[in-house]
Amino acid sequence: MTSVRDARPADLDAVAALEAAVPQAPGWTRAQFAAELGRADRAFVVAEGTQGVCGYAVAWLAGGEAQLLTIAVAGGARRRGAARALLDAVGERARASGCAKVTLEVSEANAPARALYDGRGGRVVGRRPKFYNDGSDALLMDLPL
Repeated sequence: MTSVRDARPADLDAVAALEAAVPQAPGWTRAQFAAELGRADRAFVVAEGTQGVCGYAVAWLAGGEAQLLTIAVAGGARRRGAARALLDAVGERARASGCAKVTLEVSEANAPARALYDGRGGRVVGRRPKFYNDGSDALLMDLPL
């Protein structure tokens, strides 16, 4: 069973290690994650399983929307609802801050992530052609809250 909670300083090493282990992750440093902790205009949540932190998500909350900056789940915890729980937790925090939607960017080639966002009512609102190193387009999406 996976639970989701706000990130704490004690989680930073695990989050940074997970970031380094996920090939699609943007490559944030421990210091970048630390800068997101405890801010009222941020949602920084972690998923915790039996082995400890198995996922995380960070979003900025501003101007009536939440911008999902990064979300990742450890390989062994995928397909077990952790990403969905993280996204839902970000949505809850965003709603509580007065946001009406979550915005995000995802590679057109990332079928599992697209399925997650589609399943949460996401819609494509823009595209950045050949944005990623593999030549795939970036899809800009909105998820209503």
